[in-house]
Amino acid sequence: MNFVRKIANSDVLADIIDIPKELRNKKVEIIILPYENTNSLDVLKKKSLRGALAKYKNEELQDKEKGAWANAVVEKHENS
Repeated sequence: MNFVRKIANSDVLADIIDIPKELRNKKVEIIILPYENTNSLDVLKKKSLRGALAKYKNEELQDKEKGAWANAVVEKHENS
């Protein structure tokens, strides 16, 4: 495996990466390794949460939810 290793002042990296305060203005070791894990690219893809909360659904309340907002507005503003 090919890699690059270099010692440099951390100020050189300031425009590229966030440097912790403890490492600013100090010599640091820079190691560049090839990225070969293609499976982890799938982690970066958008995943759907659809159905993730299905175990918490209450089917008895689903019919009430359809008109809940309209009922709340009527209750709040019916006397104004």
